[in-house]
Amino acid sequence: MLNQDIPIAGLSTFITDLAKQHGVVYVKTGSSALAEVITGLADDEVKPDEIERLIIALRRANVIDGQTMVKLLGSYLDEKFVVQPIQSLNP
Repeated sequence: MLNQDIPIAGLSTFITDLAKQHGVVYVKTGSSALAEVITGLADDEVKPDEIERLIIALRRANVIDGQTMVKLLGSYLDEKFVVQPIQSLNP
């Protein structure tokens, strides 16, 4: 399992490097295809990006445990969707 601290920034690079170190790539399974169909039918389409898929692959390969997977996904999504404050238009 993962023996290093998870960074608070640069998670996509961290996750990509971790997958490369362990020779892990994402492979779509029957279960993941079924999940896509079900979420689509529920009008709740979920399309994981490349990094999210790598996190799933790292879990499947037992490089990380379930708790670490949730932490990585949460931290990655926080970083990905961070909202920047609007700069004032007045100098």
